[in-house]
Amino acid sequence: MKTLIINAAAIDSMDQIHDRFYAAFDFPECYGENLDALYDYLCEIVKEDAEIKIRNSSVLEQNIGEKEASGLRRVLADAERENPHITVVFED
Repeated sequence: MKTLIINAAAIDSMDQIHDRFYAAFDFPECYGENLDALYDYLCEIVKEDAEIKIRNSSVLEQNIGEKEASGLRRVLADAERENPHITVVFED
């Protein structure tokens, strides 16, 4: 099982989040680094069990902005529903 842990307290941009997903899941170079691309790759490429943990999630909105944090939460929840191999955990 692959595990990606993102400490929201140490993140200050969506670019950093995309970089972590790109590296953890070996996304191809053509990965578009936007939420639509993240959803697509999580649903289509991740074919083995994977756990995504967002630690200190209560500061996510403060650190990357409400719109970006809301979008990230939505995409991760949607991908978790669509792909049975993905588990998403938001921790404080």
